[in-house]
This record gives sequence, structure tokens and C-alpha cells, in this order.
Amino acid sequence: MENTTKPVAPNPRSTYVVDFEPPEKERIRLNTQHDIFVENTGHLLPPAIPDHESLIAIADVATGTGIWLTQLSELLPSTATLDGFDITDRLFPDPSTLRQNVSFSLLNVLEPIPEILHEKYDVVHIRGLCLVLKTGEWDGVVKNVAKMIKPGGYLAWNETNPGSTQAIPPTKIASQGAAVLGYMCKLRGGDPFCCNSIPTHLRNNGFTVISPPTQLTMGYAPTPPTVDTGFYLHVTGNTFKPSTVEAWSRNYASGLCSIVSYMAQHNVPNEWFTPETAGEFIKEFLEETGEGGSRVFFDLVCVIGKKGG
Repeated sequence: MENTTKPVAPNPRSTYVVDFEPPEKERIRLNTQHDIFVENTGHLLPPAIPDHESLIAIADVATGTGIWLTQLSELLPSTATLDGFDITDRLFPDPSTLRQNVSFSLLNVLEPIPEILHEKYDVVHIRGLCLVLKTGEWDGVVKNVAKMIKPGGYLAWNETNPGSTQAIPPTKIASQGAAVLGYMCKLRGGDPFCCNSIPTHLRNNGFTVISPPTQLTMGYAPTPPTVDTGFYLHVTGNTFKPSTVEAWSRNYASGLCSIVSYMAQHNVPNEWFTPETAGEFIKEFLEETGEGGSRVFFDLVCVIGKKGG
């Protein structure tokens, strides 16, 4: 199947903190994060979206390494069109490794969506914009992405709240390292608890927010929330599957090393370290989160909206 999606020139302004890391290192970190996310939420494509086998076109926005889309291609018929989009292609997979119905292109969701993509997709999936978008940009992204979705189609948004990051059990440096993520999010104009507003943005832009499941689904039995958060799934740090705890914490440590390096190089003011003491801070963090030590988590959230029409 020939894909007709055309590249769109990205905005050269990138707000991704770890752009300076070698692509292979960042690819490993993001793919590991993906695997743990899927293991804890129990799905690639949420079961609340019906008839997976009959889906015609799916888009993955902020696709990064493309792992979500490429894994999905192994589960869906080859007749489905699967398009991945990102503002940069530095982490895109090798085209020679892709199935014919999978493609990746450049797209900036902060800008108007090209008409060729309007109402093209049954499902649009988004994940991992919590450290990229500023507080005032979330609603605009929902407005833009909504244009890509067919009437009656779905937006599936998997995200994290940087402000929920915590060390379990709490120790001094591990807790400080956990606080860095929310601090950097806020310092860069973002919302450390951005997930909490996603359901409202969806409702304000013509989506019906899907309620959380009440039955066992794909091995995951979520506890229904005591209040209506608008979350389809909410996995808190202290409820991660035991088999994922060690890998998740190690992966967070890898990401923190990159963020602290960025902060030191750019002399970002903070209460925990200076450019001169950043190396010692990381050393102590790794010691406190080593074997038998603290583990660092943040909440995983899935929000699903069905477009009206």
C-alpha cells in the first residue's frame, strides 16, 4: 500500500530537553519507557476503541522512535494505514525495517494541520508531551489534532504528570532527583500536573471522554476512581507491576542524568546543585537508587476521547 502522507516542514524551535543526547541512547531510553508503559497499562491500543481489526487509518503524533506504531503494525491487518508524525526525524526507525503500510513524516502539531490530513484517521494516538508543551498550548494541540480525526473517531492520549514523581521509599537525594522533573516542566512554562487538564481540553473541543473500564482487561484490573478525573486509566507509582519496577527506576535515572547535564551546561538555577556540583549530585542519586535502594516513579495516565459527528 502506498502512503500519500507528505512531509511537513517542522518548526526549528524544539523544546525537547535532551535533544543533545546521541540518538541511539535516547532511542533505548524511550523504547524502554514505552515497554514499561504498555506493561503497566495493559495495552497498545486501548480496548475502549472498538473493532481494532476494522480500523482503516491510525496516526501516532509525537511518535519519537516509532515503537508504538511499529508494534501496532504487527497486530493489525496490512490494509490499515499507519502514519507516525514528529517535529524531528532524528529518532525515526530505518525505513527499510518498516512494513509497507507504515510511514513516518514531519509534523508540528502547534501549527495548522495540512488539509490532506483532515478527517483522515479513525484513531490518533499521542504520548509524552508533558515536558514539551507549555501550559497555554495544550488546548491548541487538541484543536489541531481533532482536525485529523474522522467524525466518530478517537483520540487516545497517554501521558505522565511530572509533578507526581516520587521516590519510594523517600531518601534525601532520590527525592530531590524526583523533584527535578516537575521543576523543569514548570520552569519551561509547562504544567507539572498537565494530565489533569487533558479531559477538559477534549470536552471543550467536541470529544466525549470515555469512562474507565470496570472489568479485567488484558490482565490489568484498574481500580475505578473515587472521583471523576476523566482518566481512562491511572497507574500510580506505588501500583506499578513488580516486574517493571527496577527497569523503570533505572530508566528514570538515565533520563535524569541527561536533564541534570542539560541544566549544568545551561546554568539553570535550582536549589539542589550548581554546574560544579552536578556530577556529585548524580553520583549520590545513583547510590541512593542503586540495588536495594529507593525507586523513582511518576503516574501513568490514559485519556480517551470520541469525536462527535
